Amino acid sequence: MNDLSHTAAADIQVSDRLQGIKVTTDYLGNYQSVNHVRDIPPIYLDEPVELGGKNTGPTPLEMTLCAFNSCTAMIMNILRKEMRFDMKGVRFEAEGIHDVRRAEMKRTGKLFSQVEPVAYHYHKVTQRVYIKTAEPEDRLAHFKAEVERLCPLHALLRDAKVNVVSEWIRES
Repeated sequence: MNDLSHTAAADIQVSDRLQGIKVTTDYLGNYQSVNHVRDIPPIYLDEPVELGGKNTGPTPLEMTLCAFNSCTAMIMNILRKEMRFDMKGVRFEAEGIHDVRRAEMKRTGKLFSQVEPVAYHYHKVTQRVYIKTAEPEDRLAHFKAEVERLCPLHALLRDAKVNVVSEWIRES
């Protein structure tokens, strides 16, 4: 754990700040699973039909990109208030490049577990943030840097050494 003795949080325990998150997952067969989070409707994850699934939901990797965009949006909302940052709207696109290994399996006749991946996770993720703001460029750059620094999913991808490209595009 981090030593907080030299910070403003010296008077609290780290355990006071840590909160658990729990989900449960039921494997339904083939590539399909259903996930239960709190009391919200079930979230199905699956593969497209052409990859052997039933197309009942996004793939786990697609869900990761959804989480990445949503986490970025939530941190933007928090910082928008803290920084009194003018933001009239925002939308996101994220693209991930990953090694599906199928081409190598076809070429060599090897099994999935025998093919050495280019990367076990995303090889590259590009996130485009389309933001409506009248803020000057220096404030927008500072806002972007803070969002990327504080977003847990940015940190997760960064710590996994994923090549993350973040493009912020001003919209009118």
